[in-house]
Amino acid sequence: MKFVIGLIGEDPNDTSSIKNLLEQKYTSVEFKTLIKNMTGSKLDSPKTKKLLKLEFDDLKSKKKNFLIIYMRDSDALHSEKDKIKIRQDWFNDLRNFINDKDGIFLLNIYEIEALILADIENFNKKYKTKIAFENNPMYQKEPKEFLKSKTTKFKESDNPEIFKKLDFETVLNNCPYFKDFIKELDSKIN
Repeated sequence: MKFVIGLIGEDPNDTSSIKNLLEQKYTSVEFKTLIKNMTGSKLDSPKTKKLLKLEFDDLKSKKKNFLIIYMRDSDALHSEKDKIKIRQDWFNDLRNFINDKDGIFLLNIYEIEALILADIENFNKKYKTKIAFENNPMYQKEPKEFLKSKTTKFKESDNPEIFKKLDFETVLNNCPYFKDFIKELDSKIN
């Protein structure tokens, strides 16, 4: 029986992007996007809880080997503890509501585009830019805007294609929050 990972994110581009990156390592896992029509701040609504509970119960009845990745952008730096706590509370509340003991949280610090900064060479190849980014991507405020300032060609809708070409090991080694997330994911899958 194939292991199934449900993905919940702020935008279909985000869930597709993470799916594309994770598929590089987890080749025998089936990824499934959940609550597709609830995006952005709609994820905070009571309707999201109800819809997710239905999808969770459906997955639970069909699969024994599954977990859910709850994904949000922090829209804050790691040091902005109050904003981080709001996202952590969202995850805990949602997970408790649906009685999900195994779900894990991928909190993108600052935005999902920080993962692109972790492997900037692939971005440079695609857009023919020469961005030299050697910092910790967790310390880059507004990474999406940073990338857009380097080329007008970049659009958020490009993320799934970009993430497909990111080198998993490079992202893992250059982005501490992603490394911590993968450790937790590995412990849940194995």
